[in-house]
Parts: sequence; structure tokens; C-alpha cells
Amino acid sequence: MELLRKLIDARARSLGIGLDDVERERVLRDIARWTARKREGDRLVKTEDGSYTLWSGEFGEPYHSLTAGAVRESLEKFVLPSRIVEKATLRGRVRILDVGFGLGYNVAVALCKIKKVAPKAQVEIISLEKDLRRDIPILPEPYGRFHELIIELLPEGEREGVSVRVLLGDARKRVRSLIGFYADAVFHDPFSPYKNPEMWSLEFLDMIKRSMDPEGYWVSYTSSLPVRRALMDLGFRVGSSKPVGRKRGGTVATLMGQLNTLGPSEKKRLVTSPFSVPFRDPGLERDPLEILVDYRLSVLLRERELSSGRREGARTESPSGGLLSGSM
Repeated sequence: MELLRKLIDARARSLGIGLDDVERERVLRDIARWTARKREGDRLVKTEDGSYTLWSGEFGEPYHSLTAGAVRESLEKFVLPSRIVEKATLRGRVRILDVGFGLGYNVAVALCKIKKVAPKAQVEIISLEKDLRRDIPILPEPYGRFHELIIELLPEGEREGVSVRVLLGDARKRVRSLIGFYADAVFHDPFSPYKNPEMWSLEFLDMIKRSMDPEGYWVSYTSSLPVRRALMDLGFRVGSSKPVGRKRGGTVATLMGQLNTLGPSEKKRLVTSPFSVPFRDPGLERDPLEILVDYRLSVLLRERELSSGRREGARTESPSGGLLSGSM
């Protein structure tokens, strides 16, 4: 904890931000909470819909929603809101950019649904993944056959109208090689933003944007404020997918496609919440902890601005609630 405190103080000094004791402790507490990890190994976990996923000891969370179910999450948070099945039916060829291959569930479920209605459709899949697991549990039918096909093609291969290529290593570096590839759907599925911030920064999302068809859809399970704000700042229209296994839905974004955008209350949160500032990673090479420290300091500055605005508003309001316009 002391090392983290020193890091926060050093970064604040470099940015010219003075911290009082209360502010320092709030920043420290939040970052400590975001980076907390239980010391436990990977393990197989059964989810709500009966399908299995893996628990990541490194990140301290599962690869898929336990409460929604792994298959249900893939279908309702990724495949359906991306409209990839409809595009395959109309065009006969689609491209999917899979950010975080993980266990391959999202692309397997997508492939199953596509081939069911458009068996001759050509499907090109490019995935970004740090490294491939060897202990991937195969999905139940009807998805299992397509899941096995994808696994057999790893890390690169083509068969039965399906092309798969996994770009291994740091996704921030590998995304730069996506020249001439324009995705009809982006399945953005790294670990959660506060656990894996380098995969959700404004700069990384900008690189993903460059590899999207303008009428394509970016979809994810998260409703995180810094992520949604980054998408909006990058020119995306942003909406929500249906809630699955929790109160809040995921996020759907597009540059030129049709979309029911966020409602007034959600849009207001992206303006008024101090936490609605994007993660930043200029150069796409920063340490995740440094990204979180800078993010929380940016949040602190927003908190100060909002607090100052409230105090200023209180000073200029009359007892009756109107604005004072001069001396009595």
C-alpha cells in the first residue's frame, strides 16, 4: 500500500496536482480496490445456464458471466446486438474482430447462428489474444461442433467457409497490423475495465475504430462510464443491449449504423459523473496501474470542478431559488 501511495504522490506532482490527506486516501482506496486480487488458481466453473467457463486467477474474475450463463451472455450481449447474423444473410460474407479470444465462445456462438440461416456464408474472424489456453471447455451442442472447428483451426486456418486468425501477444501492438481489415462486428470482451484498463483506453478503442466498417457494430458486456465516454468522444453513437444476468445492459456502438441511443438519464451520467472520463494510454504502452492512477487523478479533478460549480451555484442563488442579479 505504501508503494501505491508513493506512486500516486509522484504522478500527482508530475501533473501539478496538489493532494490533501483526504483526497489522497480516497484515490488510494479506489485504486487498491480496483487492483485487489485473491490468490487463487484457474478453475472450471459452472454458469447459470448450465454451460461452463473458467475462472482467471490472474484477473480474479470469470471469463463469462456466472449469473447470466456463458452461452446466454455470448448470444445476448455479443451475437444478437451485433446484427452479424442478419448481415451474413444479406451479404453472404462477414468479418468479425474478436478482442479477447478467451475461450472462443463468442465467435463459436456467432458462427453457429450464422451457418444455421446462411450455410454458404463466408466468415472471416480475426482475434486478439495475449496467449491461447490449452484447457478450453467445449460448448454444448448445437454450438460444440462450431467451437471444435474454431479450436482446430487455431492459431490460423481456413475450412468450410470459415477463416480464423489469432494475433498473439500484446493486443495494443498487434492491432496495428489490421491493415485493410474492416469488421462488420467487433466483439470487445477483455476482462473488466478496472482489471484490464489497457484494453479499454481511448487510444486502443480508436485503433479498433479504424478497423471497423462504418456501418458495423461494436458490442461489449460492459456499461462502464469511462468506456462509454471514450466511445462517444471517438464519434460513435452509443446505446445499450438488454440486461442479462444483472440490472444494467451491455454497450452497443456504431459510427453510421442504425441504433437506439442511450436515454436521457444515461446521457446525463456521461456528462455529470466525475467517473465518466476515459482511460488514457498515449503510445499504447503504459502499465495498467499507471493508467488507473492517471484515471483516478482525472476523476479527482472532475470532482473538484463539480464541487466548485455547486458552491458557485449556491452563492448565486437567492433564498427563493432565483438567481441574484445585483445588490439590494
